[in-house]
Amino acid sequence: MTLDTQMTLALLQELLMALRANDADGYKSWLALGIEELGRDVAGEVESDWMVPLLVEEERDRLMVWQLGVSL
Repeated sequence: MTLDTQMTLALLQELLMALRANDADGYKSWLALGIEELGRDVAGEVESDWMVPLLVEEERDRLMVWQLGVSL
């Protein structure tokens, strides 16, 4: 497994853990690091194509709220 693949999977794991822990700041920090290290395209793919299908409705809603910048 290449280093980029390992970093991509680690990003997915950290984003999921932050989302499930309801840690908006942690989520945003991991996403920013993913963009910095892997590029916007890869980080966006991890977030939208890989992660969203794994989420339950409540987690999807929370993610959408965070992306809109709303605080609950």
